[in-house]
Amino acid sequence: MAIGSIFARVEALKRSLDNLTIDDLKRELEGRSDLLLLDIREIQETIDLGTIPGAKHVPRGMLEFWADPASPYYRDYFTPDKRVVVFCAGGGRSAFAAQALIDMGFTDVAHLEAGFNGWQKAGEPVQDVAETSRWMRKPKVDARPPMWIGHVALAVADVAASAEFFQRIGLRLVESAETFAIFELRGGTHLILLPTAGRETTGAQASTEAQAKATFDLMVDDLDATHASFVTLGLAPSDIEAGDIHRSFTITEPGGHVITVNSSHVTGQPV
Repeated sequence: MAIGSIFARVEALKRSLDNLTIDDLKRELEGRSDLLLLDIREIQETIDLGTIPGAKHVPRGMLEFWADPASPYYRDYFTPDKRVVVFCAGGGRSAFAAQALIDMGFTDVAHLEAGFNGWQKAGEPVQDVAETSRWMRKPKVDARPPMWIGHVALAVADVAASAEFFQRIGLRLVESAETFAIFELRGGTHLILLPTAGRETTGAQASTEAQAKATFDLMVDDLDATHASFVTLGLAPSDIEAGDIHRSFTITEPGGHVITVNSSHVTGQPV
């Protein structure tokens, strides 16, 4: 037997419910003194996002238990004479909640079809309940190390030629001029290309000079795929070699710097 669509069920429920628009709810909040507005979202949703001003928080899982006068969990603000309006995040849970209250015997029940998300997107007021709740807002813990390398400088004979090279291998160009180029790498590190002081050799001439190892290396997630792409680009990478920690290969940029490209050695923790 196929599982029925929950969204089709919601739409079927709505056909027999009092579905309020945001403007409908605003009019009722302004004009009725007997309105019981219920936020049936989870507690963490209300703490993290806030709620519609004046709403009582009644988790969906406890709604019927809190609304039943015979229940030990009964809340006395549930009275048969109240106009009850329920809302969730997007109008799905609230449709089931409204129907549940009707099935219990409440006769004046509606739900906010757009939900809290629609209310918030419309720019309506939102009440922050985090300060008054006995439950804590879930802290947003940044598990990454607190620092990273900010800038790495590389002196090259021809800034434009080296800049074109680094763009080809995938670095993100941030800014460039005749005397410098700035590239961004993963993690936010910036590579700054600067002209070699006191040298007037062209990029082609520089490539014939003694090669110097760059003062930094690069790291990639997929060394084999990167190597293959560099071959396709005509960058003449060296063969991949296995080291004690990494597998790696080298490429040479137009300024004559030999750059090692390593396999990744991140720990698996956020970086």
